[in-house]
Amino acid sequence: ELKAPAVGKAIPTVANVTQGEVVKFVAEATAKMSAAGLTVLIEGREATVNHIPTPHRFALTLSDTAVIGQRRAAQRLMASAKKVFEAANVQEPKGEDIAAVLKMLVSYM
Repeated sequence: ELKAPAVGKAIPTVANVTQGEVVKFVAEATAKMSAAGLTVLIEGREATVNHIPTPHRFALTLSDTAVIGQRRAAQRLMASAKKVFEAANVQEPKGEDIAAVLKMLVSYM
């Protein structure tokens, strides 16, 4: 349940404690890989990857940041729907069954 709200709430605390070590490791590893002639692409939050030294940097942006929240809501709904089908021992739910379960879950929100 790494995407559960309880885990999400703890991420900033854990990141505060470990982020420096992770960034240092990534910076050292990418330097070694680059020296060996490899091209390295690092993806992550801008505030984190800004600590990785590189002459090359770009950022992907969204014209509508509401999409991020919508994506997260959809992930949580689908995870809940998956649990419903697993509890009912349904291996391959049909489209109409998925729609019905999602509608039921949204009504609880």
